[in-house]
Parts: sequence; structure tokens; C-alpha cells
Amino acid sequence: MMKMIMILLFMFFFYLINKKIVFFFNIVYLCGFMFLIKFMFKDDIWIGVGMIFGLDQYSFFMLMLSFWIMGLVFMVICMEMSQVKFNNFKLLLFLIMLIILVVFFSSSNLLMFYLMFEMSLIPMFIMIIFWGMNFERLSAAYYLLMYTMFISLPLLIYLFKLFKFYGSFDFNMLMKYEYMLGFWDYLILFMAFYIKLPIYVFHVWLPKAHVEAPVFGSMILAAVLLKLGGYGLLRFMMMFLIVSFKYNYLILSVGIVGALLMSLVCLVQIDMKKLVAYSSVVHMNMLMCSLLTLDKLGFVSAYILMISHGLCSSGLFYMVNLFYERSYSRLMMFNKGLMNLYSLLSFWWFILCSVNFSFPFSLSFFSEILLINAIISWEKFLIIYLMLICFLNSAYSLYLYSYVQHGLINIEEKFYMIFMKDFLILLIHIYPLFLLILNLYLFY
Repeated sequence: MMKMIMILLFMFFFYLINKKIVFFFNIVYLCGFMFLIKFMFKDDIWIGVGMIFGLDQYSFFMLMLSFWIMGLVFMVICMEMSQVKFNNFKLLLFLIMLIILVVFFSSSNLLMFYLMFEMSLIPMFIMIIFWGMNFERLSAAYYLLMYTMFISLPLLIYLFKLFKFYGSFDFNMLMKYEYMLGFWDYLILFMAFYIKLPIYVFHVWLPKAHVEAPVFGSMILAAVLLKLGGYGLLRFMMMFLIVSFKYNYLILSVGIVGALLMSLVCLVQIDMKKLVAYSSVVHMNMLMCSLLTLDKLGFVSAYILMISHGLCSSGLFYMVNLFYERSYSRLMMFNKGLMNLYSLLSFWWFILCSVNFSFPFSLSFFSEILLINAIISWEKFLIIYLMLICFLNSAYSLYLYSYVQHGLINIEEKFYMIFMKDFLILLIHIYPLFLLILNLYLFY
């Protein structure tokens, strides 16, 4: 773990001396491979790096996902570098973001965990304000800040209250105690993570942030920043088990109904980016329901869904951006019939849309099978909701694919070619989704 941190610090020095972008995504992928090879054959991962840093099974793939997606983001920035004057501030911002994510996923101290959770908002806020698409980016950034920061401020006060009574911020120490808490305590502790996911009702900030963010902002937001809420729930539910057991059913009922309603909302979208953003809300609500069952199977299925959704959703946002750069519109009616122009891209569209509705045999398929088992074992009646959600999930994914690929072409002007690096970025998104199913024991 210390080797990884030293490499990341070395990258900052390299940034000051020489700003070769190719070096950055290569070194990030190298970090990811080193990380994978070092730990993938260990049955029980627990590594203490210091007083406030540690690594266990839940941190492992989250750190891998952070390295992987950040390498893809550097590749996207490299593509932009060839077209417009390269802004070095982007590179510095993403290096800071990578440091924040590594510290967040490897922190075993509750205060450090909270600080990194809040600090991850700052780069995203800057991305939307500086490199957003339209004038609405100010309101999108305002929504992002209001929903995710100010609702989590009571959590900080509550953490200091815990410290006053128990004298420690250490995760492992706090898991030893039994907390008898009320409903308002439960809301203060968990609401910051529910909104970050986001739970239905508090989901308004997510489509706004996605639509106004640039492509690399959407990729990092969908792939990693949404998973901070799920990872926080994993950690907190292991500490506050009694109060979770008492009140989880209330949030689970909101999540399952919200996933169904958001699936219906996806079916009436005409903006490709909004459709992918709302589909993220559906998946995150399903993930949350799986976690709230407090079952080992639910935890494992939610964790696998975090990885598969991170890669798939990031790839879909990149694909939407490829079409947006060529048709200058995200509306489906202006992107019809593009199979005739970009026939090879239709294959990648099909793969990503299939993974989005958990087509066998992808990582999403196995996560959804385990997720359905976990939720039905908690309450058999919910099978009706799950059947509808799964059906609508496949319906809006196929609606997106068929509407964009078929029909009459509306682009009459000249169009730009697809570069080889675009296909490489899509391939790096997709192949972990199929290779990881060969060793699902890694997640258990």
C-alpha cells in the first residue's frame, strides 16, 4: 500500500517537471495491475498501513476501480489534448482526486473517512463549473453542493459525539460496541450516504450534475463518486447493526418503489445522457435495497454491482459523448440511424446496453441474480416489484440502443471519424466485466 502512495506522490513531482499525459495513464494502469497481482490470491486481506490507514476486502476492488477509471479519464483528456489546447489544471485536478479516493478507500479512521468523503465534492464542483456544457451548470453545481454537503454536516457533529462517549475514531474499535440509537440518530448517521447514492426523492442533483458535467466528469461521477455512498453504508451498517436492523425497512421500501418509478422515467427520456443518468439512479436504489437486507449475500451482490455498474455506466457516458461530439446534440432524434455511419460502434453500443440490463454472462448478470435472491429472502412479496424493475430495465436499455442505431440519418454535414483510441477506451471499459466472472470468489 505504501508503494502505491509513493507512486502517486511521484506523479505529482513528474507533473511539475514534465506534463506528458501518456505517462500518467500508463502509470495508473501499472498501479492497478500491481495491486491486483499482489492481493488477488490472498484468502483474507487485511493490511494495516498505519494508525489511520488499512486495507481489507471491501477496499480492494474499490481501489482497483479508482485506478482503472482514473486511467481511462487520463486517456480521455489525452484525446482532448490532440484537438484543443491542453489545460494542465485538468491533470492536476484529477491527480488530487485520485489521492482523495485512495485515502478514502484505505482509511480506517472515521474522521479521515468523513473528511475525504466531503473533499471528493470539491474536484467535481470545479469540473462542473469550469468545463460544464451549458449555462445551467451553475444550478447543477449548486444542487450538488446543497444536497451532498449540507445534509452531511450533522453527521460530523454526531461523529464528535461518538468520540466523546467512546474515545476513538477507529473503525475496528467502534465495531466492538452496541449502540442503542433512535430513528433521528439513524437518519443523521445514514442520510449523507443515502443522498450520495442517491436514494429516490433526493436524486434530483444526479441527472443535473451528469448532464452539465463534461465527459470525464460524468465518467468519474458515475464510476467512483456514486460508490462512495455505498461503501459508506457498508462500513456504517457493520458498526450500527442494531439500529440498522430496526429501521432499514423504511428506506428499503422507498428504494424499491423509487427504482420502479425511475425505470418508468427512463422510458420517456429523449436525452441520451439523462437516460443513462436515470438508469444509474435505478441501479443505485437496487444496490441500496440489497445492502439494507443486512444479509451476507446482499452485501456481496451490492459490492459486485458497484464494480459492474461503475465500468458499464462510465462506458455508456463515453459512448454518448462520442455521438455528441459528432452530431452536436444529445437528443435521440438527432442521433438516429448512426449504424450507417459508425457501424463498428453499434457493436459496442449493444455490448454496453446489454451489460446495463444484466445480460448473461456479464458481471452485472451475476450481481443481479444474487441481489434478487437476497431481497426475496428478506420479503417474498417484493418479487413483483423486482420482476417489473428487471423488465423495465431491459426495455429502456433496448429502447436506447434501437432508437439511436436505427432510422433515417439526420446528420447532413461532414462527420468526424472514430479514432483507434476511442475503441481502446471502450475495450478497457468492457473486458473486466467479462473477465472478472472467471473468478467470482474474489468478491466473497
